[in-house]
Amino acid sequence: MTPPPEPSRAQRVRAKLLAGVGGLAAAGLSLGLAIWDKRQQPDVPTIELGQPVEAGRWTVRLIGARLSSETPDGRPVRGGGQALVVDMSLENRTAESSNLYSDVIRLNNAPAGLEPRPTFYLARDRETLRALQPRLVERVSAVWVWPAGATTPENLAVTLTGLTFKPRDNLYGAPIWSNAREVATATLPLGAGGRP
Repeated sequence: MTPPPEPSRAQRVRAKLLAGVGGLAAAGLSLGLAIWDKRQQPDVPTIELGQPVEAGRWTVRLIGARLSSETPDGRPVRGGGQALVVDMSLENRTAESSNLYSDVIRLNNAPAGLEPRPTFYLARDRETLRALQPRLVERVSAVWVWPAGATTPENLAVTLTGLTFKPRDNLYGAPIWSNAREVATATLPLGAGGRP
């Protein structure tokens, strides 16, 4: 059996050109779909303090923001920083206890070095929040350690993130919360002081 003949130089050039044109067409199509998808997404609303926001598995109400020399459990902040505390109420809208609330709030004007996820404290006993029970509204505090020497803004810009419930995911056929998206933004005046 004889091996197939080697492609000519012209055939190799033609194949490379076709591959390049195909790659450019795929990239252009991908960019066009991304722009179209972005235009189809609704604008993220700006909310006021106390306004309820449905964020997928949570209902969130922002109460206020403040800086403090101690965390809500009474411990002083180490390293010369301050506790940046965002007080809110959270309701677990699901049928099970959950501790998946760490991504529900994000700081938009955070300084470099700030942890992206806060530590949550339960207001009624000032302890670290372990889980929220179903259909129970709790007042909580999301706390970040604001680094010493970092400029403190007059207002704190935050974004609330929600998930979408899907009764059956495509892989396992099980219920799933997915498709994280921004559901609201807010600007909170940043006060000072200890516990509210």
